[in-house]
Order: sequence, then C-alpha cells, then structure tokens
Amino acid sequence: MSDIECLAPERLGPILERKRNLDATREIPRFPLDTLLITILEKANEFVPSASGSILLDDPILKLEGASAQQQDLIFVCCFGPSAKSFLGERIRIDKGIAGAVYRTGVSRITNDAYGSDEFAHEFDRRTGYSTQSILCVAIRIGSSICGVIELVNRYGGAGYTEAEKELLEIFAQYISSTIQNAVDAKRIAKVVRTDDLSGLSNDRFLHERLPLEVESSLRTRGLLSVIFLDLDRFKEINDAHGHLAGSATLAEFGHLLKSVVGREDATLVRYGGDEFVVLLPGTDEVAAYSLAERIRSTTQNHVFLGGPWGNEQPLNLKGIITTSIGISTMTPPPDALFSKESVTRMAMRLLQTADKAMYASKSRGKNVVTTAPFAVGD
Repeated sequence: MSDIECLAPERLGPILERKRNLDATREIPRFPLDTLLITILEKANEFVPSASGSILLDDPILKLEGASAQQQDLIFVCCFGPSAKSFLGERIRIDKGIAGAVYRTGVSRITNDAYGSDEFAHEFDRRTGYSTQSILCVAIRIGSSICGVIELVNRYGGAGYTEAEKELLEIFAQYISSTIQNAVDAKRIAKVVRTDDLSGLSNDRFLHERLPLEVESSLRTRGLLSVIFLDLDRFKEINDAHGHLAGSATLAEFGHLLKSVVGREDATLVRYGGDEFVVLLPGTDEVAAYSLAERIRSTTQNHVFLGGPWGNEQPLNLKGIITTSIGISTMTPPPDALFSKESVTRMAMRLLQTADKAMYASKSRGKNVVTTAPFAVGD
C-alpha cells in the first residue's frame, strides 16, 4: 500500500473537535490525531484491499454557521494511493460526488462503474489523471451526527466491491466513530482539569505546566518573556457586603474582562487562586508588558461590575471598589543563557515569584498601581 498522507494534528484538532478553535491553552491535541486516522485507513485497507482510500470530514465552522449544501465542504484529511498528496487538504462540496451523497443521506454506496454513475464527480480524475473504476463509501458519525465519510477506491482484483464488504466497512465506520469520540472526550477531559470553572481561564495546575515550557522556549530562542501577576484590591468587601455568590460572579466577570483587555492568542491567562491572576506574555519586553498592565489596571478601575442581572439577583452596579495591584517580571536571556546551571523549573518558579513580589510592592505603595521588578537569568 502507498504511504498514507494525513493533515497535521494542529489542523485536525478543530475539525475533529467540532468547534471553531483549539482551546485557550493553544496546545496541540495530546492524542495523536494523525496517527489515529492513519491507523484507521490502514485497517480499512486490510479488510477491503484497495488502490486508494480517503477519510473526508466536514468543515465544523461552516456547519455551525448553517451554511447551505452549496456552501458546505468535505475536507480530505487522510488519504493513501497514487494521488494522495494532491488530494490532502482539498475540499469537495457536499452536494457533489458519491462522498457528498453518502454524507447528505447517511446511506452507504457501492459503485463498480464510476463513470456510469450520475453521482460520480469527475473533477479529481481530470486533474490528477487518475482512473476511478469502483468506489465503496460509508458515513462516519460522531454521536448521532454525520461528520464525514470513509471512501475506498478501485478494489484490488478488479471484481469490484461487494455487499458483504459494504457491511464490513459500515461496522468498521462504527469503530471509527467511537474511536474518534473517545479521543475527543479524552482531550476535553484533559482541558477540564486544566481550566478554572469560575473564570474560564487556565488554572494554577496548567500554569505550572506551561510556564517552564515558555521559559525553555525563551532560553532556546533568546526571546523575551514577561509575567504579569495581579491581585484584586478590596475584593473581600464584596464578599462581606453582598455575599460569596456576588464575589464569585465578580471573579467570573473579571475573567472575561481580562480576556478582552489582553486580546492576544499567544498569551496564557490564569486564575492562580482566590482573587489572584497571572498573565504569561511570550516575546514581550518590560515596556510592552507595563503598557498592557496599565490597560488592565485602568479598565478594571473604571469597570462597573455586576451591572446587569446575575443569577437571580438584581444589578449591583459596583464601581470604584475593585481595583488591581499588579507586578511584572521580564526575562531577557543573555547569549549564554542555555548554559545556565539553574534548572528550567527553578527559573520558572523564580520568575513567577519575582512578579508576585512586585505585586506585593504595589500593595504596599497604596494599591491600584503597577510595579516592575528586575529578573536575571542564572542568579
């Protein structure tokens, strides 16, 4: 069998997870999506030996937006055969071809005379010079929803595909569906244990995984890395005056506020615990980090918290109570930083502690201010 070509995991992630983006951690999925799909095609070809084969999945963004059949596509995400590389990543409308018909109806197709079928799309054969004779195509589902198809082309031996082989591939498609679903569920569970339920930001567990990786990257590339550590001033007054549910609603609202102010895909936003938050800013010098911290500080100071109904309660319109004390530490690796005797983990913890101490310095300065603190690699 020809080598199997597959889209990279970072491209497969959003397609298989049925949503617009990867999660906020920006991680490449931890399960090997490309290996998973390659294994699926290998096994399908073992059961029903064929010259070519593909897995096609729909575009979840177009599907979520309710696009018409003339606007929705199936994407070739994994292929083998003589023209596999030319097919990979290509799109075909779901109102075209045998694959589109199976996707739309959920009904499997056997076509042992492709050019005699009204449903066959000639486009790819014309472009690649490939000659399609026979096709076996069945639907792939995640849950109750059809998400794509698996297609085998040109049965070895020249006799064409049989009903028994169609039934075999249908059984195999059920295995594909459960395998993909299990992999997606595992990814979502991994995300849940790294996410703070209240704010929707990453949690401290994820921070202690992510920060050493950012430090290592900074050392390797000699890039800058800034850490913002902030604490909500007078937060206890909200709990005391309005109850802990109001306090929790305020923390959740601040999480959304912080996301909107930072507005960077490469930043890591963390609720560190209680009313403390951390922002990791790769490739960011102290001046830029200070400017962002000032925007966070001023936006928070001027924001009206719980200005709308929350839970079953009426608006509290809390303004001028919640402010932020912020500390910043910036790592600027020297040319010989890779040879530092200090471990990456220790350096990451020291960087975080430096920002934390700068935050407490802001508290001692009267709160609602930003303080920077020097950080040296290898101290």
